Amino acid sequence: MQVKHHFQLAILSLSIATGFAQAEIKTNYLSNVRPLIKFNELTRSEKLLLAQQSQLVLRDLYVNRYQKNEYYGTNPNFSGHVDPAAKVQAVVNSIDSLSTTDLHKNLSQIFVSQRDLHLNYNFPLPHAAFISFLPFNFTRTASPTNQNEVRISSIYGVFFDVFFPDQRKPQIGDLVLEYDGLPIKQAVDKEVINGNGANLYAGFSRALQTMTFTSQASSLPPAKDRISLKLKSAQTGEEYSITIPWMSQYDDADLSPTTSAANTGKTMNMASAIQALAMSNEPFQERYNQFLEKNLNQDQGAFAKQATTEPSIKWAIVNRGTKKLGYISIGSFVPSRVNDNGALAIIANLLRNQLAATDALVVDVRNNGGGSIVYADKLPQMFMPGNATTNSARLLNTALNFNFLNQDIFKQYWPNWVQLITDARNTNNRYSKTGVFTTAPDANSMGQMYYKPVGVLANARSYSATDLFTCAMQDNGAATVFGEDPKTGAGGANVLEHAFFNAFAPAIFPILPGGVSMRVSWRQSIRSGYNNGTMIEDHGCNASVQVPRQLSDLSNGDQTQFDKIADTLLAKPAPKSLHRFLTPVGNILSIPASTRSFNLEVANTEHVKVYVNNVLLKSHYVGVYGNPRTVTLNLPVKALGDQYQIAFVGTDAGHTPLWNTKRMVSVTN
Repeated sequence: MQVKHHFQLAILSLSIATGFAQAEIKTNYLSNVRPLIKFNELTRSEKLLLAQQSQLVLRDLYVNRYQKNEYYGTNPNFSGHVDPAAKVQAVVNSIDSLSTTDLHKNLSQIFVSQRDLHLNYNFPLPHAAFISFLPFNFTRTASPTNQNEVRISSIYGVFFDVFFPDQRKPQIGDLVLEYDGLPIKQAVDKEVINGNGANLYAGFSRALQTMTFTSQASSLPPAKDRISLKLKSAQTGEEYSITIPWMSQYDDADLSPTTSAANTGKTMNMASAIQALAMSNEPFQERYNQFLEKNLNQDQGAFAKQATTEPSIKWAIVNRGTKKLGYISIGSFVPSRVNDNGALAIIANLLRNQLAATDALVVDVRNNGGGSIVYADKLPQMFMPGNATTNSARLLNTALNFNFLNQDIFKQYWPNWVQLITDARNTNNRYSKTGVFTTAPDANSMGQMYYKPVGVLANARSYSATDLFTCAMQDNGAATVFGEDPKTGAGGANVLEHAFFNAFAPAIFPILPGGVSMRVSWRQSIRSGYNNGTMIEDHGCNASVQVPRQLSDLSNGDQTQFDKIADTLLAKPAPKSLHRFLTPVGNILSIPASTRSFNLEVANTEHVKVYVNNVLLKSHYVGVYGNPRTVTLNLPVKALGDQYQIAFVGTDAGHTPLWNTKRMVSVTN
């Protein structure tokens, strides 16, 4: 391969071509930077501390440890799932014989083997500064003869042009026959244990991901410097082989020996603590998505998407004959420019305005690695006429959890969780009883915003809070779940950093040495509604309608997949029960203090109930069937300047909700 003598030029060209503004971002061959991917040496006491803290995390905090042992069984070695408590005890016992590298490797393997992306042993810098990648990505496609084809889904053309100008460039859609000398199925099966994916489907999807992209923040670099592939052209059917070096990208500033540790032991304020206690996300998907955004410049979708003030939320209206299909993409439940309520407000505004006249709606949460549980809990209410129920969660019943939570600060701010672990302490129960992250009033504070058929499009990389959202939409009967894979990613837990425990119990959880950090699945999520009592971890949310990608989707921006979703949703009948305001209204109604009634047009509705600040004011019998009719509804007596929330809820004869709408009211002259 005639590229080595062009190496410096290649680095410079790549920096310009990919638009990196910061000169310290470097791209190189993995073989050239492998000596830089290293661990700083630890003392014996530091190694012992890491092993003992890992033991506390895995034995006494990790809520899924029994579930994982039962679901996957236990292996004596890292060829499969291992019992985390037993394996970490073996590391503690052999601490004197382990080098720094061996220690990190062993602890990391224990964490990774649990197939839980909420459970992380994160390497320190400089090791963590690097990512390794191949200049293309894999995806699963389905055909009549094979539901698990592996194909090239995207290509970083600039890397081929700069680093491999004489190499044959695969084409999108080319079928992968062999990987590193193994038939592709065997290669994927071998990689599953390194991919962290739960269950059969997420295991397959995550294995494909790690076969072309790894982050050295959480995994060792690829063992080999280059990978050989045998491919079959999607266009001609020709079989051909290529050998591609692994590439590496890193920030030069992170290689400084003075780079600070990951956990500095800073005091955590209550706002940060409250946010941390309601997080459910996985950082690998976030890093992967960021890498794609930097290196894949084109939007390959079947239709153009409109941006909002929050980059993670996009929308579109797609014409389908005489009908219109609305579309919202939520790329993350960690909004980057607004808080949770700001993101919810953006979605609410879209539903009440731009998307209000559409005939159906699809909410796309593919590849969403999760984030705020509260955000995910509050979203389903916008799509359903009745009150939304939320997922609940439970703690592992251990002395450590009991002692940690029974501190004054938790008794003040989270008394319900303190009570749950306290009630469990004197029992033989493995877990506490369940509690909720979001109360019923909060989960229903905004009301219904959309009144037509709704679908949620998810895949095996829809994880964590995205699992919770997708399951809640299904469990509440708010949407049809369309699956690019048969199940979602199956990450059902609230995740906490070791730094959180250090902030509130430093004597038990001292600062981790050398810049290491850890995360743990702390509270285990349990479904509600139609699947009440079912676990999300490992099981995920089953697709109601499977829409796997096909070969054509790779070239037409998933148009084939989208057509099936659109046809299914638009074939559903529009609800006959409805309401309409007589004049356009915003989020706030201005009503004169002298006004005692409000007119609303309704159809196919037996009763309309009026609630003021969640308290029933009046239930009106309206009996409107057939053509819509204007009805007059009572308003409360309020003083000038008062503000309150009003809710109108239409029901059938059995008082089952058919629709609802909520607004803030400002009392004016």
